[in-house]
Amino acid sequence: MSNELSTELLFDVEYTPSIINITNEDQLALLINATVQKYDNLIFKESDIADAKKARKELKRIFTLIDDKRKEVKKDFNEPLKSFEEKIKEYSTEIQMVSNKIDSQIKEFEEKTKEDRKAIVLAELTEQATNYGLEVSEIELKSSWLNSSNFTAKNKLTKKIEQEILAECIEIKQRKDTREQNKKLVESYAKANKLEPHSWVMLIDEGLTAANIFPKIDAAAKEVLEQEQRELEKAEAEIKQALPNKTAVEVHKELHAEESEDEPTYSFTLNITGTAKQISIIKKTIEDLGVKYQVEMNE
Repeated sequence: MSNELSTELLFDVEYTPSIINITNEDQLALLINATVQKYDNLIFKESDIADAKKARKELKRIFTLIDDKRKEVKKDFNEPLKSFEEKIKEYSTEIQMVSNKIDSQIKEFEEKTKEDRKAIVLAELTEQATNYGLEVSEIELKSSWLNSSNFTAKNKLTKKIEQEILAECIEIKQRKDTREQNKKLVESYAKANKLEPHSWVMLIDEGLTAANIFPKIDAAAKEVLEQEQRELEKAEAEIKQALPNKTAVEVHKELHAEESEDEPTYSFTLNITGTAKQISIIKKTIEDLGVKYQVEMNE
């Protein structure tokens, strides 16, 4: 589109610099000097307050006379400039209004171009993400990829940007694989230490690695084991307090004494379900009583 009016704008302004002359300036200067000399060195006493007020009034009158004339001249002097500025501003406003309309069209076009480029970049991201088993949402779309310098004349991505997107996908895939591998290692290690793995696996998403988490699992497993041991010892102590104050040897002798009286013995199957701690206590009690038993674990 070419609607050029002119390459140069012939524009100039004719004006005559104004000269301001003060008529009878010499006489005015003499009057001012005389007035200043008259009042400058006066020293008033308290009894002369009325004369002081008269002097002040006279000086204010002279000042007002001079300053009013200054304002009057300034107003008349600025009138042509004010009129000139108003005209120029009208012309400038008309040009600016047209320029704004064109600017709006340019911005609309640039926004559409940006959206078109974004669609092209997203298409490339989708293709590469699919190739590496990734979701497009996992890849950050960099604003620099939308720059015009990254597109060919046919509005295609340059090889440089295609390689950047490819490298980004490979890096994300590697990080993701490493994270999943760390999760599996942590899950297996937690289970091996008889700990619930979910909370430990979640630490991977918080930025920790398996190497960071293993010592924490060791410490937690040790604490659990020590706690179970303390509870077992406490339970055993409570059972001993509840039983008659006899040693295991004494109980064993009493049982053998009873056996010597030809009391019949019995054999039966007892299916016991309980925690490891509870079963351990029962096992120890049975052994202390000298009762024979056989363990068959349920699968």
